[in-house]
Amino acid sequence: MTGPGSTAPRQFSVTTRAHVAVDDATGEPIGLDDVDVRVGWLLDLISGAGAELVSRLWQPATFDLLAAGLDRQDRRLPAQGHVAAARLGWTPIYPDGVYVPSRVTRVVTAQVVATLRTLAYRDTAIAALSARFDPDTGVVAPPAGSGDAVPPAFARGVRRQLIARARRGGGAPAGRLRITDVQGPPRMAAMAQLSAADRQLAQITVAGRELVLTVKLPTCPAPAGRAQWRSVRLTAAIPAHLFGRAITDWHLPTLVLDGRGLLWRCAATELVPAADLDSAAVAVGVDWSPTSLGAAAITAENPDGLVSDYRGWTYDDRGLGIKLARLQTEGQLLHRKAARLTRLAAAPPEVRAELEAKIAVLDGHRTAVGAKRGCLSICQAALSDSFSCCRWLRLSSASMMRQT
Repeated sequence: MTGPGSTAPRQFSVTTRAHVAVDDATGEPIGLDDVDVRVGWLLDLISGAGAELVSRLWQPATFDLLAAGLDRQDRRLPAQGHVAAARLGWTPIYPDGVYVPSRVTRVVTAQVVATLRTLAYRDTAIAALSARFDPDTGVVAPPAGSGDAVPPAFARGVRRQLIARARRGGGAPAGRLRITDVQGPPRMAAMAQLSAADRQLAQITVAGRELVLTVKLPTCPAPAGRAQWRSVRLTAAIPAHLFGRAITDWHLPTLVLDGRGLLWRCAATELVPAADLDSAAVAVGVDWSPTSLGAAAITAENPDGLVSDYRGWTYDDRGLGIKLARLQTEGQLLHRKAARLTRLAAAPPEVRAELEAKIAVLDGHRTAVGAKRGCLSICQAALSDSFSCCRWLRLSSASMMRQT
């Protein structure tokens, strides 16, 4: 329902940290450092089981199922990741002798299915790009229809993967490839998305200006039974800038560990005034730009009509490109150094040990540089995807101006 004074729900996110921790059963205080250790054990169990499950599901049949959105009985897959995993029989495997509650398994499968659903789009795009790739020239032919179009940054990254694969294969035709042919399983992030669980694992309440999270945590790295999972009650302050907001619901947070300890990534729902297009007096137009990633301009209404100073705002991602090129050069340099030391490793034993230690250090640096490049590539692709809605925003803004 819309109109003057009407409201609509809107979700937003915020981060906070606990300042008090107590044992939920006994009420005895627990040190925050001890909580960080126990959360670390929980994240190790989740990330380890998630990595094992992703590795086991890393095959084209998995992405065929997710792309179709149907299970093996042609029923529509549920939107909830843990329910879809249960429908498909995707269950993580834990180390022998380790007991993990079923609600933690929900968290694992929800995160795994979310990751695989995201990569299902990449799998489809890689198949389309590889079918148009010429290994002799290293060129990807233009798409035949608009349905095969992908963001330019994403296409460049896939093209580099296809070129590298063609070189390893001696220039043989690639054919139609899948994501499992050009890259390995992704690493699972060390986090616990508690929103996939229920009150048996975690619950959150509001007490005044504080959030109280009760969550079950292991008491040892490899819990052997229920007794080694105990509930901990954590209290964190609600950020001051949220005081007075019409917040109707707080959702279970995602738990991560950073350099300062346990961090909550919370989501909440608030009521905001519903949009009334008839009362709009300012329109924002966003579109592609020939010289930058995107461009925006503002037009306002005043008694003289529609007025704009035509001072546009642009976003330029050349900084990311420069940093990616620098990291690529650094990675190539480290690779050459490691290769040279490897050739010299046939030296006497007393020298060989020192060379192997240096090679191990260089390999660690190469891995770190590769991780940085991967993060930057994801950021660049995400920015390109976000601006793919520019034409919709432009049309919406034009419609808004016509209504005003």
